[in-house]
Amino acid sequence: MGFFCSGVVWGFFFILLGISILLKHVLHVDIPVIPIFFAAFLIYLGVNIIVGGFNKNFSCGQSVVFGHGKMDFTAKGGKYDVIFSKGEVDLTGVEVKDKDVTLETNTVFGSSVVKIKSSVPTLVRATAAFGAAHLPDGNTASFGEYVYKNKAFNESKPSLNLKVTSVFGEVRVVEE
Repeated sequence: MGFFCSGVVWGFFFILLGISILLKHVLHVDIPVIPIFFAAFLIYLGVNIIVGGFNKNFSCGQSVVFGHGKMDFTAKGGKYDVIFSKGEVDLTGVEVKDKDVTLETNTVFGSSVVKIKSSVPTLVRATAAFGAAHLPDGNTASFGEYVYKNKAFNESKPSLNLKVTSVFGEVRVVEE
């Protein structure tokens, strides 16, 4: 799946899209580039699933797609996605110093565990749609939003602001 995240694929796609627009308006030849590209993507995805099975992780940046994996906090990573997968997002390495740190995790058709430090001031906004978001205080957001503040949280001081979204999936936020 990393291949589809490369600039070569997207550059090729936009070149073909431009050529098809020119052909359509100048020579009146209609080439459906977007449906062809989408069909090629589905064929590529299907072949990779058959060949690699579900044990092979397809990743694109800070994401786990069709597999299982663990993502650790990096200074450049602000968004972590678990899609059709099982994943762990370890945010225990987050340090809050002078300003707020804002991060986002999304779980779509999967299951994930998000680990946070209890000593780091944290505000979690959990949103669920046809899924569940379990929080450290025992509450669960099943449909809608729930806000969780840990014991170290103080509104007047910098904190970790974490947005957790679960769509047709399950996410557990765990304090360590």
